[in-house]
Amino acid sequence: LGGMRGLMAKPSGEIIETPITANFREGLTVLQYFISTHGARKGLADTALKTANSGYLTRRLVDVSQDVIVSARDCETTDGIVVTALVEGGEVIQPIEDRIL
Repeated sequence: LGGMRGLMAKPSGEIIETPITANFREGLTVLQYFISTHGARKGLADTALKTANSGYLTRRLVDVSQDVIVSARDCETTDGIVVTALVEGGEVIQPIEDRIL
């Protein structure tokens, strides 16, 4: 409320060159208000799209793991398993996301 708003982004993701130097307490000019609407719209659109993507990922993970039954007791280990990309001669043969998913 009391600080400079700064740079805003267009819905396409590009940064608008004119920064908003005023704040809501002091009041925005018409141009600054119009520029800030671009940033607000992009924020709402990003939130909606990211929520859809994460919801889809969650649904896929549940579908894959719904038949998994844990029947072994806890081994009480404090060690984990480190998963890295397969690399030979400085070239990535299999990326980490392919090894996990």
